[in-house]
Amino acid sequence: MLIKQYEHRLPSDYDMSKIRERGRTRGLVWDNAEGLAFKAFALRERGKYGAHYNAYTSIYLWLNEDEAARFVTGPRFKPVVESFGRPPIQTWLHLAVHTGQPGRVLSIYREDVPVDEGVDLGDLSSAEIKRNAQVATRDDIVVSLVGLDVLNWKLSRFTLSSAPLHAIEGVAGYEIAYLAAPGLQRLKEQTADAAIA
Repeated sequence: MLIKQYEHRLPSDYDMSKIRERGRTRGLVWDNAEGLAFKAFALRERGKYGAHYNAYTSIYLWLNEDEAARFVTGPRFKPVVESFGRPPIQTWLHLAVHTGQPGRVLSIYREDVPVDEGVDLGDLSSAEIKRNAQVATRDDIVVSLVGLDVLNWKLSRFTLSSAPLHAIEGVAGYEIAYLAAPGLQRLKEQTADAAIA
């Protein structure tokens, strides 16, 4: 699996209803994407829920890394480049992923945690798997995942929630314009199998 995100910062007077509409219309073409657990078309609106600027972001969980590579080098990425330019793409190795309650995803959150040089990475991974499993038991959580950024040595904890967006101190929250989730059922089956094993 591979977690991926890119974000486009937008002018402070940008009409964010255009981004909501873009997410709804562009999202439909992702509903059957091969190798993809989900793609969140999401946004932050300046002055709301702790956002200091307008932004449009895409957050992915790829089940298949080859498909992630084909996306970047293929025709699906061209509309992004044509509309916003070529963005830097953040990637994370997935440490933990758990599915929770089924539901319509309304918000997604990302919490970044620095990984100090002296931290034992095996212990860190074990602790995050345990923590993530607990997070996934909350009533509003549809998917909870943790990734490790091995370039900047940071953990990023993502939660997809069925509750409306609200501000959380120290956490970036995004409103979901559209969630394409062609591989969510497969992800649930995989995490259930892992729990049994």
